[in-house]
This record gives sequence, C-alpha cells and structure tokens, in this order.
Amino acid sequence: MIRFGVSTVEHQPRLTPAMSLHALCMHAVLHGLRVCRIPLVYVAPLPEASAAPLRDMIRHHGLRLVVHAPIVTPHHLEELFATIIEFYALLDATDAVIVCHLPSLSNADRAMFARLPAWVLRHLAIELTHQPTMQLLADIETYALPVIFDSLHYDAQFPWPYDPITALFACMDSWRDRTPLIHVSSQATALRHQRIAPQRGTHSDVLDTTHTLWLIRSILDAERSADIEIEAAGGLIAYHQLREAMGRVIPARMYATQIHPKGSTYAESHHH
Repeated sequence: MIRFGVSTVEHQPRLTPAMSLHALCMHAVLHGLRVCRIPLVYVAPLPEASAAPLRDMIRHHGLRLVVHAPIVTPHHLEELFATIIEFYALLDATDAVIVCHLPSLSNADRAMFARLPAWVLRHLAIELTHQPTMQLLADIETYALPVIFDSLHYDAQFPWPYDPITALFACMDSWRDRTPLIHVSSQATALRHQRIAPQRGTHSDVLDTTHTLWLIRSILDAERSADIEIEAAGGLIAYHQLREAMGRVIPARMYATQIHPKGSTYAESHHH
C-alpha cells in the first residue's frame, strides 16, 4: 500500500497552534492524504482539551506526522528533538518522523547521535541530500537510523551508474520493520521567458509523472509499502496530477485514495 502526503498545502494558519493543527490535519484527511507534514511553528504545548480531538483524528484516519528539523548545531538539534518528541507523545503519534538534513556527517553529528537515547532515535530519519546513498547508509549504520530516499537529491548528485531503484530499496531496507518514508519531486526547469535555469536541486511546481510512476510501480511490484511525500511547490496540484496518472496504470486498491465515511479509504472499501 502506498500512502501520500504533500510538502505544501493550501492552508492558512489559524489563531492558535491547536486550531492550526486541527485545520491542517482535516485538510489532509479531506484530500485523502495520510502523511501530514507539520510546520515547526505548530509544535507547541497543547492543553488536553485541544490534544484529545487531535489524537482521535490521528488514530482514526491513521495519519503519520512528519516534522522537518532545520539545519542547526547539534546542541540546538538535541533540544529541538526533545520538544518535537514531547509533542508527538502528547498526540500518541507513535510512528511520527523527525526528518534530519545533514549536508555531511561531522564528528559533532556523530557524537550527538551517540548521546541520543533510544526513545529519541526511534523517531529520527536522515534525508538523502548531498552524500551518495551507499556512503550515507554506511555512515549512519552504527546508529540504526533510517534514510529517506529523495528522488530529486539522488538525481542532483549525477550518480554513475544511474540506478535509483537500487538506491530506493537500499534506503527502504534501512527502515527495518517500519513503513519507509520517501520523498519524490522533480527538477525545476526554466520557462521560455527565463534566461537563467533554476539551481540544480530546486523543486518543480509539478512532477515528472513518468519517473515517479517508475519508482512507485517498482515498490508495488516488489509487494512493499511506503509513505510518499510529494515535494512540489504545486502541492495538491502535483498530488492530483500524480493520482490521475496512477489511475491509468496502477490498480486503485494498491494505494490509499479518498475517504470512506467509516474511515477506511475509498479504494479499501471497494476492494473488499
């Protein structure tokens, strides 16, 4: 089963973090998304009266929360991890993820990971960015941290031989018994009136659906499951673009789609 989320949504902050979180989660549910990226600014203490309905929504719809940590010093990261995990615990978000971006694995980073307790490490995942896939996997193997395969970052490295499927499955295997989180996006290209092409690694508004379908079909053909975050500036436009393309080549029962009134997905209800 494939479940989806988007990095950008048409969502306006509300008066309080609790109201904003509720609106954001409802927005995800109404669009058939199951991976919900939470802006760091929403990570704040919540009164029990506000946390309870959020817990119920997360549990009922099987939402997986994701927070991206900023690139800061290891000392600040440790403090941030504790804050985010306390937030996850309040919402009973047991499979939630904190995404870490490490341009390189410094000695300070290694020392930080060695200090972190298991209850922190179980929520962390390292996004594939600048390091070659196999090098990154080997570097963090000691800490048993999973790696998030990122299709755009992989392509931006100009790897040779070019084998994104092998890299994808190597990253998926690092999640062990948890559902892997994967990022898909496409390189932005210059419009006709632009003289300078966007910088390598810049996200496009939409997706190269042919390339993305290749990755998704490879996962499904291997009878694997994954949570996929679409990192495109177009947000839901890119998601529905991909859904339309998937509908032509992939059976609906193989991915989570619309909401069924009883809480299951449209695809699941029709499959059974």
